[in-house]
Amino acid sequence: MISHRVGLAAAIALVAAVAAGAPAQAEQVVRVDGDRVQRVEDPFAPSRAEIDLPPTGGMARIEAHTSGHGPRAVARALGRARAERNITGADHDRHVRAYRQARSTWRRLDGARKSELGYVIRSLERVALAGRLTPSRMRGVFLQLRRNAAYWSSKPFPAAGDQVTFRGSELVLQYFPGRGLQLHPLANFKKANLLHGACGRGGGGQPVCGARPPGPRRGAPCRPGRLRRLLEELSAVAVRRGRGFIAWEYNFDFGGGSPPWMSGMAQATAVAALGRGARLLNRPDFNLTAQAALGAFDARAPIGVSTRGPFGGVHYLQYSFAPRLYIFNAFMQSLIGLHDYGRLARDPRATAQFQRAEPEARREVPASDVGDWSRYSFRGRASTAEYHELLREVLQGMGRRLGGLYCDYAIRYRGYQTEPPAIRLAGPAEGVEGRPARVRFTLSKLSVVELKVFKGRRLAFRRIATFHRGSRSFGWRPRSGGRHVIRVGAKELRTGRSLRGRAARAVLVRNVPGA
Repeated sequence: MISHRVGLAAAIALVAAVAAGAPAQAEQVVRVDGDRVQRVEDPFAPSRAEIDLPPTGGMARIEAHTSGHGPRAVARALGRARAERNITGADHDRHVRAYRQARSTWRRLDGARKSELGYVIRSLERVALAGRLTPSRMRGVFLQLRRNAAYWSSKPFPAAGDQVTFRGSELVLQYFPGRGLQLHPLANFKKANLLHGACGRGGGGQPVCGARPPGPRRGAPCRPGRLRRLLEELSAVAVRRGRGFIAWEYNFDFGGGSPPWMSGMAQATAVAALGRGARLLNRPDFNLTAQAALGAFDARAPIGVSTRGPFGGVHYLQYSFAPRLYIFNAFMQSLIGLHDYGRLARDPRATAQFQRAEPEARREVPASDVGDWSRYSFRGRASTAEYHELLREVLQGMGRRLGGLYCDYAIRYRGYQTEPPAIRLAGPAEGVEGRPARVRFTLSKLSVVELKVFKGRRLAFRRIATFHRGSRSFGWRPRSGGRHVIRVGAKELRTGRSLRGRAARAVLVRNVPGA
């Protein structure tokens, strides 16, 4: 049995790094350097909010068991690729060795570590069994397999969402519980954008759409060598998908989708990051890679990410396997990537793809508004606080580029975050008969509302309930006559801020039975 413990020095270093915390605007990553594992601050690691995969509403499957047919399918795919000279003999032997070593390590593990590595092995085998272990997919999936075999054999168990890097590489793998360490295209290209931003003027400037545009992270040094290495590594793991385009794929089950699947938001972020890197580093080959990725926005899902939107126009999907899930922030982030690359590289195809879909986005934006908050997706549930802020930021980004409706909604959504709830009493009237009555009020946003009725200084009645916006009421039965004061207070629920509204009214209660 392989030991699950690590050296004392490595364990102490990991715990000490966690306790120390990260400075403002710096994220922590788990860095693996041989047997040494440290949690370190990296100013170019994207925040978890930036790279979180939005929920789909579907059920996520986890299949972690290996199969007797899997090894034969992997061997056949590798043998065929070698025989057809789509991979070299050296590549074939390296992939075979990585696969055998991973299975050997898996057999000696137990518990959660066995499940995590087993899932990665099984995912590769499922792709092979489906006939989808193509030569262009091999580099990425076998690299991921090697990383997981090395990590789960002895390294400290990561926390959910941890970003992990390995010595000699800039690629980011993220830990998804039950699915092992996974190459995360969005995280990697967000990192590339942060590396580029540290080398450019970036951000700042005058406020637009009610807020100042973001700038580079404070104190982040310019590291062109790291950016070059990252974009080279990402170019190497791009997959030829469908006819005539490349993509960066996800190789795990998520939200009802089976691997390999792709994301329009990650693809557009990739195109823009490659274009920026091409200009900064004087690497025209990165532009060629970006141009080869644009076909994903012409190809229909599930091969590509294009679909018919809810208003009949072109919509770019967050998830290639979910053609009717219209996620507002993801669609507009895809448009921003295409817009920026079209202008940066003067690329007519990217510009045409942006112009083809932007009218649909313009029609979808009002559908994201529920009157006091935003929706996450078309006809979907209300956004969490994090996704509301993300949508506001994306609308602000669209507004900086196009103005108009996008700015209007960015400003409106900021107001939803900062304005206290407005509550106004609508009844009862100043005179109340001594029988059951309704304390009626209008409320501007989802809030906890407290009703208090005082007779003199004595609290005569109290109720608390949660209400959505609109015309609402509490029931109240007066117990005695005379002058009463009705007070209502509202505390909004979504932002976590102490935003409150109040209203009060005096009423005279008459003719109370038995009083």
